[in-house]
Amino acid sequence: MEECELCGSQTKSAYVVNVEDVELRVCAKCAQGKRVLSNPGYKLDTGKKSTRPKREEDLPLVEDYGKMIRAARDRMDLPMKVLAELLNEKETLLSRVEQQSTLPTIKLTKKLEKALGIKLIDVAADADTGSSAASRKSGITLGDFISSK
Repeated sequence: MEECELCGSQTKSAYVVNVEDVELRVCAKCAQGKRVLSNPGYKLDTGKKSTRPKREEDLPLVEDYGKMIRAARDRMDLPMKVLAELLNEKETLLSRVEQQSTLPTIKLTKKLEKALGIKLIDVAADADTGSSAASRKSGITLGDFISSK
């Protein structure tokens, strides 16, 4: 057991966080909202599989999404480190996504689209698979009921 350097409580897992350019070892509660530098290897074994969100397979990304991300970053003169802080994501994850060695989650895809002003979801492929937006356009509307009387 370790003692949190902020609140003094005992913790099994001490997070190393940056508070005003000072590294502190704190409990999970005190680590919330702070820049976490590391969590020294403590894993809570709950018997469940990871709940980390995965990218849905039916979300079609544009073919060269990595090149698009890089081009948008270059156009905005935005270093990878700054983008990572802006999106609250790890720089290494963004680097792997940019190199197309990792598929982004839906949440990350939407964050990248918003921050960089680009479209990473292939709208044409989404229409081919019968997306919910396309099916809503061809569905029954309130106007269909009113005009039928």
